[in-house]
Amino acid sequence: MSNYFIDPPDYPYRFDLLLDVLRRFAHPARQIVRDEQLWRVTNGHIVCYQQHDNGIQIRSSGDNDAKSMLTTSHHILGIDEDHSQFYQYAKSDKKLWAVVEPLVGLPIFRTETIFEAMITLIIEQHISWKNALRAQQTLMEIFETEQTQSDVLVYDFPSVAQIAEAHPDDLKPLKITNRRVALIIQIAQDIVSGDLDLDTIQTMDTASAYQHLLKIKGVGHWTANNVLGRALGKFPYVSYNDVALQAAVLHYFHNDVGKKSAQQVTDTLEPFGEFAGLAGHFTLLRWVLDQYPVI
Repeated sequence: MSNYFIDPPDYPYRFDLLLDVLRRFAHPARQIVRDEQLWRVTNGHIVCYQQHDNGIQIRSSGDNDAKSMLTTSHHILGIDEDHSQFYQYAKSDKKLWAVVEPLVGLPIFRTETIFEAMITLIIEQHISWKNALRAQQTLMEIFETEQTQSDVLVYDFPSVAQIAEAHPDDLKPLKITNRRVALIIQIAQDIVSGDLDLDTIQTMDTASAYQHLLKIKGVGHWTANNVLGRALGKFPYVSYNDVALQAAVLHYFHNDVGKKSAQQVTDTLEPFGEFAGLAGHFTLLRWVLDQYPVI
């Protein structure tokens, strides 16, 4: 296997916390945690990430361009994002800091492509998180994107072309609505035909990227906002209509008094201004750590 190293950043970064979150993902397929190692397919090759005193070791099953592997790994592991300003701000609010303090250094891990973020989030629309993760695993099983190394089975994400060529019946095992199946295939077909360019989002400012996503049929505020977060690590807005975030806000900021609602999320988090989106993201991750068991 090829070996690479990522130097430890000079700001809070905790690989162990990342693993702790991923251990709570039911039906893991894209990212597998074994002991203190993270296995996944990166740049088309199965890769093992493990933290050492001198940084994060990357062991790849194939020969990769070192620059490309390091760039992609920095991206998916969220190593190139310093959230020190957010942590400093969070200290100014007692309730927010109580949520955030145990998570200091938790990276915002990302998908390798915007397409992957879009498809996984469409699957997650109006469905429980556990069932969504199972459907995402099924999607990868359908297209047989698995790779095995050291007895670890990991799946790559299906390509745009693979999904574009699929028939709706092929995706019935996902057990999601026919409308969302059709949307997944249509997005892939629009990319192949050139009618949709998701990659251009990376060159846009956040507000423009958000508006670009909203123009896609079937994409609303929750999906657009979370595509920016999941693919680019940016959380410009609050996902007020996320039912899990509503439950988390009620619990951490209101001591479970009253009823959860989108308005309560907005009223609670929007006062955090430019950090409102990040506050929501960290609140949701704290909820995952506290409420979901290790798998």
